[in-house]
Amino acid sequence: MGKSQITFNKKERVKKQQLKKQHKQERREMHKLDNDKGKALEDMFAYVDEFGNISNSPPEKKYEFKETDLQRPVEVDEYQYGKVSYYNEQGRYGFIRDNLTGQTVYFNDLLAGKVLQLNQRVKYKSVRTKQGNQISEVSVQA
Repeated sequence: MGKSQITFNKKERVKKQQLKKQHKQERREMHKLDNDKGKALEDMFAYVDEFGNISNSPPEKKYEFKETDLQRPVEVDEYQYGKVSYYNEQGRYGFIRDNLTGQTVYFNDLLAGKVLQLNQRVKYKSVRTKQGNQISEVSVQA
């Protein structure tokens, strides 16, 4: 009598394939049960209350807008005070160190509109750019 042509590895491969098919069939069945097709449109709505919480029922009281909701917050444009901490005469650029925070702000002569010297006290406004903080207005303090 001859040996069986089916080896252990072949049997295992067939078992894995059958298991895979079975899992795939089970997933199909689950997806069919979880399907939203055929549901009413109202069942699929989600509502948000005035506090930002999501619910499936519409809010009892309709939210009324106030004038304050539509207004943007006012940014206070105050000048900051600082001192020129670094100045490169060849490149004609430098940095102003803020008196309160100690942070530095970049400037060059074109942005400043005037030539500033090292250790000069200034009053300035700054803007945030991609490269960092940069002056938008500057004036020399006496």
